[in-house]
Amino acid sequence: MNPYRQPSQRYREVQVTSANPLQRTLMVYDAAILACRKGDLKGATAALNVLRNSLDLEQGPVAIGLFRLYQYCADLARKGKYEEAAHILQELVQAWVEVLVRQEDAARQASSAQDALTFVC
Repeated sequence: MNPYRQPSQRYREVQVTSANPLQRTLMVYDAAILACRKGDLKGATAALNVLRNSLDLEQGPVAIGLFRLYQYCADLARKGKYEEAAHILQELVQAWVEVLVRQEDAARQASSAQDALTFVC
């Protein structure tokens, strides 16, 4: 570890390494959206490749559908249609955020139930 790195770099490293897989996925979406908004083909393509390569296509139609959407967004970016790609990615982020919120709610409820059982016992 280089002690002379920028504090923001170190903060980002901690943020990424402490995130769960869904949070990391959302970080990649953010990178893809930001790159699209900047008109950065290389950055958008790199982020979309990460998303595409992280899919397990054997999981069925949802994974295949996401693969196609990522491919479509990459095609849009190559055609210079960055705003359209960013819009699609933002819609996907909203769906993933809902999943994340539901996961966190379920974890809180499970923890509360466990606490209640511990208190009763």
